Amino acid sequence: MSCAFKTHVPTCRKPALRPVQICKNEPNVPRSRLRLLATSVQLASVRALSLLGLLSPLLLSAQDRPQFVWQGQVDGIDILYLHANRLTVRVQEGLAVAGQQYRFNDPLPETRQDARLTVLEGRGYVHIIDQPRLDNRYTLAIMIEDRQPGSSFYSLQLYWDPTDNKPAGPADHVAWSGRVDRQAVISCQAKSCASSVTEGAPVADEKFKFSHPLPNRDVDVRLEQTDGRGEIRLAEQPRESNHFTARVSIRDPRNGASEYSFVLSWNRANPVNVESVAPAQRGLAWSGVVHGQIRVTVQGGASVSEVVQGGPIQNERVDFLRPLPSRSDLRPVLQKIRGTGRAEIVEYPSEKNNYRLVFEIDNPEQGAEAYEIEIRW
Repeated sequence: MSCAFKTHVPTCRKPALRPVQICKNEPNVPRSRLRLLATSVQLASVRALSLLGLLSPLLLSAQDRPQFVWQGQVDGIDILYLHANRLTVRVQEGLAVAGQQYRFNDPLPETRQDARLTVLEGRGYVHIIDQPRLDNRYTLAIMIEDRQPGSSFYSLQLYWDPTDNKPAGPADHVAWSGRVDRQAVISCQAKSCASSVTEGAPVADEKFKFSHPLPNRDVDVRLEQTDGRGEIRLAEQPRESNHFTARVSIRDPRNGASEYSFVLSWNRANPVNVESVAPAQRGLAWSGVVHGQIRVTVQGGASVSEVVQGGPIQNERVDFLRPLPSRSDLRPVLQKIRGTGRAEIVEYPSEKNNYRLVFEIDNPEQGAEAYEIEIRW
């Protein structure tokens, strides 16, 4: 039996298909069936290649998939700003980006990150100018500098740790809600949250609920489940320098108060490292009319008030429900019951200050205003 081999010539750079064997000494096999067989083999190969093309993104996701991809035509200098799952492009010099396309595979977490940049195509200089940090609201910034005449095509990939969007184990949280008019800061510490207003009316209908007290240690909290018509952002992480207080800033852009809510969550420490948190009880109730800025020092069962700036304190009243213990492990919590200005603890009891607690009230409004303060320890 003598056989000849007929091979399909590949076109459009497709891989060569398997040769089809045509046997001359097989009279029972018509040539039409042989041609049909060859066509079937070719179609099966094309389908296999197409399936491989569809599967390639899945194969890539199982490997080192970028968290963000971008491409566009750049003529000049542009800066890409990434925050969560939003992209903003600012033209610093030249023309606007043309033909822009991008995709977030994972949102940028609201945690400290050291992102990695890969430039797939582009003739100019592309580099990261700002990594996600608390002071820039966890925004990643990339500058594209195309200084040659005309425009050029650029293709970029960015990598970061997407697992920071999810707790690495059991997590605790505090849920807060209230009605905000203009601007307010919500400070959460231990098992209490207090609001201070920098502009507008006092926060109304304020509620909060802790699943577990905020730890008395450095911890990274995550801002989640935000709801409101304005801007809600994490302003400060709990650190020893701020007495382990998390602060959230709320800006309401319209007239009148509006409902806002958010959840702060943090990873729970290993049970062997969790410090026992004694339930705080009411220790001091203070009230008075403030014109400017005052400072109140508490020690044992006595207090001393002084005016830092402005007029004298009027109608001052101090009620001790129990004396302040001489302990440095205390983390008293201040709650402002009445008043629109800032009220916060500026010095905590310690051996160095002879176990004194100092809090300040700053009334920015013109004229005097009544304040009521409660401190728990």
